Amino acid sequence: MNIILLLLITLVLSWFWWFLFKKFKVLDKPGSDLKNTRKPVPTLQWIFVILIFMVWVLVVYPDYYSNPLFLGLLIPGLLIWVVETIEELSYLWKFPKIPPFARLIVHLIAAFLAVWIGWIGNQEFVLWDMVYHIPNWLFTIAFMFWTMFCINAINWFDWIYAQWSWVSAIWFLTIYLLLRFVVFESYDTFTNYDVLVMVKNLSLFLFIISLVYTFIEYKPLWLVRDVWIMFFWFAIAYLSVAWWVKIWTLIVALSLVIFDAVWVWLYRIFVLKKNPLNWDYTHFHHRLMWLWFSRWETRAFIWIWSLIMMIFMLLQWANRFHKLIIFVMMACLFFWINAYLFLYKKLPCWLQIKKER
Repeated sequence: MNIILLLLITLVLSWFWWFLFKKFKVLDKPGSDLKNTRKPVPTLQWIFVILIFMVWVLVVYPDYYSNPLFLGLLIPGLLIWVVETIEELSYLWKFPKIPPFARLIVHLIAAFLAVWIGWIGNQEFVLWDMVYHIPNWLFTIAFMFWTMFCINAINWFDWIYAQWSWVSAIWFLTIYLLLRFVVFESYDTFTNYDVLVMVKNLSLFLFIISLVYTFIEYKPLWLVRDVWIMFFWFAIAYLSVAWWVKIWTLIVALSLVIFDAVWVWLYRIFVLKKNPLNWDYTHFHHRLMWLWFSRWETRAFIWIWSLIMMIFMLLQWANRFHKLIIFVMMACLFFWINAYLFLYKKLPCWLQIKKER
């Protein structure tokens, strides 16, 4: 019943804000070459997406607001939300933008605060049946790197409406299903049971919101822009290490985004000899469109691929060795195909624009 109620709340509030923004003409200004020529649609929706999440938690699990683990997600997440909101408003109303370097510093500070507020340091990991303790300082540095990687990987995977929303939904769903049907079914005792339950519940909330906005942004009806991407993938980075034990399953399940980010960085640095932060058309979805996929076909391919990989990894249950083999095979396949297309076939870094079919 909670799921149905939360879904209805999201839909009702979203359509209410859509009507409100439409009435007062708070609209975006379309013009990206990878997005359809269309009429302006309501924007600033990211403000209410975050509020929906906070209200959900307040109504269903109000005690979470006194839990350090939840506050470690909420407070740094809101810091990112504020900075990215100012950045988005600068595009709408033409006031000075926040320098990219300043945004980067804010993201790093948020990651540091998440470890400090959420008490998620001092963790252990298992490798070949050996348990290794991670010092808190080393974990903090690793988490800051992991957070920056997640935020930028999914930000680069945007540029086609609803593409990243679905990928976000799949990752949150993977966390939920892993906990619900693998971790809780495979182990008898837990030293952090309350943490696992909270991560499971928050992942379910965020999955429903991401799924709803996958359909909302498809045409689009209205937009949530990069602010939601940054906040939600900060949440993904945080939730994926808050319980740690199955992070490799998540990495393999959404390896498409991760491999794409790694490839683009390496290609821009060593082949194109340029700053890897300078955008071009070398991402996976760009290559699909260059190969004459329509936007709809590109979205469908990525959506189905992500879903299949999630199911495939869940079917491996708790077998770490099988998951490691799959990860290595996927990496070899992905990078071999990219090397063939870009280095051997000399695929250009530009894109011929097509209309939606």
